[in-house]
Amino acid sequence: MNKTTTGNPAISAVTRVVAFTLSVGLLTWLAWPMICWLGWVFRYPKDDMGHGWLVPIFSAYLLWMRRRELREAVGAPSWIGAALCLPGVLLLWLGERGGQVRLSQASVYWLLWCLTYAFWGRGVARLTAFPVIYLLFTVPLAFLDVFTVRLRMLTAMLSSGLLNGIGVPVARVGTGLRSLAGAGFSLDVADPCSGLRSIFAMTAITAAYAYLTQRRLWQKWLLFACSVPLAIVGNMARIFTIALVAKYCGQDAGTGFYHDYSGYLVFVVGTLLMVQVGAWISRLDTSAPHPPDTAPDVPAAPAAPSGARAYLSMFGVPLLLLSTGLLLHGMPSPVIEPQDFLASRLPDSLGALRGAQPWYCRNEQCLSWIEDPADSADPAKPPTCPQCHQPLYETSLGEHTVLPADTLFLKRNYYDPMGGVFRVTVVVNGASRQSIHRPELCLPTQGFYMERTEIVALPLSDSGSLDVKLVDVRRGGPGGRSRAMGQAYFFLSARHATASHYVRILTSVRDRAFANRVTRWAMVTITADAPFDTTERREALRVFVDELLKGLRVTDDRRGLPDDGPQDGVTGAAHDR
Repeated sequence: MNKTTTGNPAISAVTRVVAFTLSVGLLTWLAWPMICWLGWVFRYPKDDMGHGWLVPIFSAYLLWMRRRELREAVGAPSWIGAALCLPGVLLLWLGERGGQVRLSQASVYWLLWCLTYAFWGRGVARLTAFPVIYLLFTVPLAFLDVFTVRLRMLTAMLSSGLLNGIGVPVARVGTGLRSLAGAGFSLDVADPCSGLRSIFAMTAITAAYAYLTQRRLWQKWLLFACSVPLAIVGNMARIFTIALVAKYCGQDAGTGFYHDYSGYLVFVVGTLLMVQVGAWISRLDTSAPHPPDTAPDVPAAPAAPSGARAYLSMFGVPLLLLSTGLLLHGMPSPVIEPQDFLASRLPDSLGALRGAQPWYCRNEQCLSWIEDPADSADPAKPPTCPQCHQPLYETSLGEHTVLPADTLFLKRNYYDPMGGVFRVTVVVNGASRQSIHRPELCLPTQGFYMERTEIVALPLSDSGSLDVKLVDVRRGGPGGRSRAMGQAYFFLSARHATASHYVRILTSVRDRAFANRVTRWAMVTITADAPFDTTERREALRVFVDELLKGLRVTDDRRGLPDDGPQDGVTGAAHDR
């Protein structure tokens, strides 16, 4: 074996290739569950991720296109690249143990880039940065659903302004558009029409186009930044044309055939605008292009890597990946927490509020429900549905069939003497995190559409406070006899209270990954017949929530919890915001 001038044995090119191949193989082994899940997501029509198959193909094409530059950029192994694998392994641990596949995706892509850095040097890492970052367009969009309501409101506002501007009178109610001329039409910019998916696809297309057509880095970024407004304009054009078709050809034509196939219009408009904006941005660079090299320099062969740092890159990285995989496969499954931080049932009454158990029919041909069985023969348990005479249940057909079997439910309606009602639903997750879904995702499927969301802090009688998410909704189509309603929801566990869906998710990931436990969360939803948009309404909600928590949350079970310091939640100022 050759010796370097320092006396350390040089690592041969074959050893480096073998070690790199071994590391990539180990990373594939670690990522295999994520790869299988991603293949399922790409095939699932509801996620609209069919373009995901093209993303890795385009990344591979970019690497092939720059293969000569990659060969010339090969340098000595980098211990910095090897060190950067450590946060990637930590993120992979959080994703795999925490049950969050998107974290696993991000960690795998990060580790893939770190491997090129560790084995082939900084120059190769620089050239592979964009192809690897581009793989992030394979990440499913559900975690960005917080933006859908705002996008729906924006699209409805822009479309209504354009329609009124050309002489088609419409009224916008939240995310709905209603014609003011005769029978007209009634449209709702629902969640699939928010434009979020088209924004994601347009950003992927624009990123690729900018990388291939723009010379300067600032030009690439400028064109990429334009992808979001371009997609919004394309989506607005779609809603605008749907409204026109509905007006002149009828509601069924606009919301039927044309609606189903007008999604392509978003990309036609967006792509044409992208090309034009790209041409404008290209003209902003007035500097002369660099003359082509008449005789390209032939780079000198890189020095043979040697020394302790080179060995760290060659053998430390695959050893780290192997040990991580063995630990992940050898650890026991997380243990689910008990549900004993909550009462087994909701209080029968709260002060002057009378409680009643709602009942639901699961007959698909009926699906009726009884909100207040006080006038029935047996208020404690109505025997049959008054419509189809089938048995009644405490949960609806959708809750019974869609949510996991170990999901727990507590339901009760509370009526005040003046006829007002607070409808309370408590959903407690089981082993699967699919038990709890955000109301912003479930409401549209139940016939509601949203107008506004807000997080407020409700002071409680114990001098603490609780963050609550308020949602203004309407039932049925916009305008007409639709009625504004209000919802408030928050999440409770034995240790935490929060109104943030993301805080709940990250807390669960932390507990699964490092405490080996599945945090038991209860989503408490309160629905009223009027929004919580006034001081009086919010004060009524505060009083109700204060009384509800006293009857719902068990406080004498904390002796079964480990003493891990002050607990977040309703015992003090809310920390999980």
